[in-house]
Amino acid sequence: MDTRTFIFIAAFLSLLFAAPALSQGWTPSFSANPSTPALFMAVDMGRQRAFLVRNKDGELNKIKHMPCTTGMRGGGKLLEGDRKTPEGVYFLEGKATGGLDFDLFGNTAYPLNYPNPVDRIQGKTGNGIMIHGRGRSFGPRQTLGCVVLENDDVDTLDRHVRINATPIVIAESVSLTGKAGPPPEIVLGTWGWIKARERRENAFFEIYDPVRFEKSSNMSFARFRQKTLQEFASAEWVDIRIENLQVLQGPDYMVSVFAQRTFPHGEQGWRRLYWMRQVELWKIVGEEWIPQNLGGSVDYAQLVGKEIRERLRECAQAWDKGDLKTLLRTYDRTGSRNGAQGREAIAASLERDKAAKKKNPYSAEPKVRVTKQGVEANLLTDGHSRTILFLPGAFNTWLIARDEAAKQP
Repeated sequence: MDTRTFIFIAAFLSLLFAAPALSQGWTPSFSANPSTPALFMAVDMGRQRAFLVRNKDGELNKIKHMPCTTGMRGGGKLLEGDRKTPEGVYFLEGKATGGLDFDLFGNTAYPLNYPNPVDRIQGKTGNGIMIHGRGRSFGPRQTLGCVVLENDDVDTLDRHVRINATPIVIAESVSLTGKAGPPPEIVLGTWGWIKARERRENAFFEIYDPVRFEKSSNMSFARFRQKTLQEFASAEWVDIRIENLQVLQGPDYMVSVFAQRTFPHGEQGWRRLYWMRQVELWKIVGEEWIPQNLGGSVDYAQLVGKEIRERLRECAQAWDKGDLKTLLRTYDRTGSRNGAQGREAIAASLERDKAAKKKNPYSAEPKVRVTKQGVEANLLTDGHSRTILFLPGAFNTWLIARDEAAKQP
C-alpha cells in the first residue's frame, strides 16, 4: 500500500468513527404565521444563545438576546445522566425562588416539562431539567442538561413569559426565516378535536393513535376511553371556548396549545395536544391538561345571549331572502323541526312553510336562557310560541338541535 492510499484510508476512517460524536441536532425553522406563538423562547445550543422571539406584523423579531450554557455533550437528551440538554418544545411548569443553592442555580429556577409525552414515547429518561441562573460566570456547554442564563436574565424572565403557556424551543440551531407555516392539518385537527369532544362522538377517539398514546400516558387506551365516556356522561352538553391557539414544530412531532374554557360549568386551563404522523395522517399521541385560572370573568349567559340573537338574525335574513340552503345549514344534521327529524325532513318542512307564506319564524325578539339541555331561545309570533334549542357547532358557532312551535292557549 503506497503512502497516499494509506493517508486517504486513515482520513476516511477517522471521519467515519468521529461522525457519531459530532452533534447533528435538530434545526427547526419558524415563520411569521398566524398560528406561530405571539411570543416564544428559542435556545440555540450551537451558538449558546437564547432569544425571546416576538411574532408581530408579519415578522419574527428577537426582542431579547441572552448568553446561555447547555449540556456538556451535544445532541438531544436521551437518557438520565447523559449530560445532554433535551431538544424539542417545552413549557415552564413553575418558578422556584427559595431554598436554591446560589452558586449552582442563582436566584431563580424554572422547571421544564421534560420528558414531555413524545419524549416518553421515544423512551427518553431523566428529570429535573430547568432554566436557571448561576452564582458564578460560565462558559459554553457546562451543564448536566439544564439551560443556564445570566442571573439578571433569568430573574427578569417572567416579565415576558407565562408559566404553562409560553413555548420554550430548544434545538441545535434555530432559524426564524422559514417560509412555510405549521401544517394546516394541525389547526384543523385541533378544531376537529374540540367539535368531536363537544358532540361526544365516537369519532373523537379516532383522532388518537392508541399505541403511542398508551406509551405517553402510561394508561391503556381502553381505560382512557372509559374515563372520557364517563366525563361525557356527566353533562348533557358542553361548549368549549379556546384562546391563543398556537402550533409549534418539534422533532418529528407538532404541538398545538391553547387556553381552554369549558362552559357551562366553567372548567379552565391550558391544553396541549401532541401530534405525530401515522402513515399520512396526523394523530394525537399525547396530551397535557393543566387546570389554571385564566383570569378575567366571563358572563356566559350574556355572551351566548348575544351570539344566539345574532344567529337568529342570520336565520331571519335567510328566510326573507328565500335562501333555504343557508337556513338549513343552521340546523344540526340530527336536529328536528316541528317533529321533522334530520336534514332532509327539515328541508321539506322549511319549504312547506315558505310556500304557505308563513310569517318569518325567526324574526321575533327572543328570550334566551342556558338550560341543562342547551341554550334555549323562546319567541312569540302571531300568537304562536316557538322554542328553539341550540347546541355548540364548529368554530364557536351554534346549531339548532330542536325547533318546535306551539299554539298559544
